[in-house]
Amino acid sequence: MLQPLFDLMNSIRPISEELKEVLAENLDIIEVPKRHLLLKEGQTSNYIFVVLNGLLRMYYIKDGEEICSRFMEEQSMAMSVNSFYSRSPGYEYIETLEPCVLARIHKDNLERIYKEYDEFNYIARVITEKYFIKSEERLFLIRKQSAEERYLYLVDHYPELLMRVPLMYIATYLGITLETLSRIRKKLSSQKV
Repeated sequence: MLQPLFDLMNSIRPISEELKEVLAENLDIIEVPKRHLLLKEGQTSNYIFVVLNGLLRMYYIKDGEEICSRFMEEQSMAMSVNSFYSRSPGYEYIETLEPCVLARIHKDNLERIYKEYDEFNYIARVITEKYFIKSEERLFLIRKQSAEERYLYLVDHYPELLMRVPLMYIATYLGITLETLSRIRKKLSSQKV
């Protein structure tokens, strides 16, 4: 079950059998139904979740509206970053969009493994860098691109999300209304004909 995670880690830096065993002992495998909340506003994010199968979304509520901030598919990691590192209650929700199989590890166990295994520290740093790059990419899209450019970027770089994520969530992720998204999709569809 953990082999895809180990393959991902090995693609960054070879990992020892000992580290695999320690991770297998400390990662809980959980099966979660669709539309299940893994984290709610006001809770402290104590776990990192690794998506082995399925799809998650992260969102927050502003003026009574859910605003999607991230989608996490297979081999992605999920946690409320601010809450996880500050050890304080967060403002984000993490919800399953599909039935999921997840591996989770508690922050305390993660910290212990960081101290004991240099290769894990290195791998975690590279994964963290990738996370920050994706966050920066999203900020650039929201601040610098038109609604249509944001949608086209999603189509070009993450087409599978359009097949798996309801359009109302895509719209809030792009920072636009569902009506605007529908107009953009209709315009682009008519241009293809």
